[in-house]
Order: sequence, then C-alpha cells, then structure tokens
Amino acid sequence: MSGTTQGSAFHRVGAVAALIAFAVLAVDTASAQFSQQRPQQQKQRPQPSQPNSAQQKQPDPSQQHWVWCLNEGKAFPADQAISGCSALIQSRKESGKRLAHAHYNRGISYRAKNDLDRAIADFSEAIKIDPREGEYLNDRGAAHHAKGDLDRAVSDYDQAIRVNPKLAEAFNNRGSALQRKGDFARASADYGEVTKLQPTNAEAWSARCWARAVAGRELQQAVSDCDQSLKLKPNAADTLDSRGFAYLKMGKIDNAINEYNAVLKLDPKLAPALYGRGVARLKKGDKNGGSADIAAAKAINSKIGEEMARYGIR
Repeated sequence: MSGTTQGSAFHRVGAVAALIAFAVLAVDTASAQFSQQRPQQQKQRPQPSQPNSAQQKQPDPSQQHWVWCLNEGKAFPADQAISGCSALIQSRKESGKRLAHAHYNRGISYRAKNDLDRAIADFSEAIKIDPREGEYLNDRGAAHHAKGDLDRAVSDYDQAIRVNPKLAEAFNNRGSALQRKGDFARASADYGEVTKLQPTNAEAWSARCWARAVAGRELQQAVSDCDQSLKLKPNAADTLDSRGFAYLKMGKIDNAINEYNAVLKLDPKLAPALYGRGVARLKKGDKNGGSADIAAAKAINSKIGEEMARYGIR
C-alpha cells in the first residue's frame, strides 16, 4: 500500500521518488547557475623570471565554499556542507538568488541531520529573498511534514503549486500530507496530477490506487491504477497489496486471495497482506486458514486489526 514516508505500513510512499529525492534540486538547479569555472590556462610567453607571489592571482575561497555548500552527489558530510554555506552567508558578498540558494542548501543539509527547526529557518530565509521559487516552499513544507505539522506543510505545498503548477514533488507531498490527515479523496486527486506530470512514475500510480481503494468510491479505477503501476514496476509488493485490498473491498474474494498470495511470496511478513488474506479466507469459510493469517499479522503488528478497521476491513 502506498502513501507517505511516515506512519504505519499503510503510509508507504514512493516519493515521487518520486517522493518525488529531497536534496535533488540542490544538485540539479544549482550546478549550472553557481558552479565555478576553473581559470583557463593562458599561453605562457618566455619570461626572464617568474613573477613573485604578490603578483600571482590568489584563488577565491568562495569557490571551495560553493563546492561544499552545493554538495553535489553528497560528496561531503552534512556538517562540511553547512560550514561552506555558512561561510558564504556570513561573507556578505552574496546577494539575491545566490544568497537564497546558500540558505536553501544549508537547509537541505540541516534536514539531512534531522535538525528540522534550523532547516525551516533557512528555507524561510530563502523564501524571503526569492518567494517565487517553488522548490524552497516545497522543501519547507516537507520539513513541517516531517515534524508532523501537517497544516503548515499543506499550506507550503499549496503555495509551491501556485508559483509552479508543474512541480510534481509538491503535488506528491501534498497528497501524502492529505492522506495522513485522512482526506483520501483530495490525496487521490493530487497523486493524479503527479501521474499527468510524470506518467512513468510507478509510485504515483500506486499511491493513487491505494488512496482510491481506501476512499472506496473508485474501486475499479483503483485496480486500473495498480495495473498501470505494475506495468512500470512489476512485482512491487506494496502495489500488489493495494490491488489485493481493492479486490477485497470489491468483494472479489478469489482475486484478493491470489493477490495476497503473490505479495506474501515476495514479503512473507507483510502484516497488511496477512491480515487481508485472513479476512478473505474467513469470507470464503476457511476459518482455520483465516484465523492463522490474522494471528500471524497481529504477531508482527499488534495494532493491525485497528488499522485495517479504519480502512473499512473487519
């Protein structure tokens, strides 16, 4: 079953990659704009003597600070990246978008250390300088999201989408937050926007399958979403589990059992699949098999029965 990065087994997310990667923008957008070029070697003419050190051009230390701050490929520890960004900020030589990006990248590094308050403070500074950059808003929302402050997260995602309606990550993240708030219909709509912007994103199709299945109003469409996800990413246990869940809600008991069997071959200890198969077996009159599956699921997750009940499975 697909969904957010936090909570129970029912809130798993692709992240648009999805979920969709938190610091990807710091690498991709910054490289072209901020990477420093090495000085070109000039052709040397014969000289009677070498210039003394005072005549030689000294390297600009900000170049190395940007390398650390941008931290392409996570080549440096977060603390080193933070020190590079801090040196740039404190130098008072950067301004405008460059200063905003130094704050943003420092926020990314604080987020990597799970220092969410400092991350939010830096994202807020970046937004103050450049309020039209959707990624800054999206990542501040993600930090609020990680803290469990879902209302502030959704507000930031709303603003990110307003300034950049094609920002798939913001739609995905808002869908995840709405899902955690129990608003599966709106979450489904947001995941649908991700599938439009990124039609080959298997996790987005899977997430909408799960949200639709839980909402219970578009069960056949939920199955179709899972089908599409599995075409893109075959044998994904969470997607097979979501499709089994949709079949169970549809009353297609044999289909549900077949799906759960396939899931449990891939992941024998996936509690939702064990519980779902147990319920399906009980509906088929297999009391011993159903009870055994439910007991096994509860041994893995003692609250699985309560969680499934919230999603309409008893």
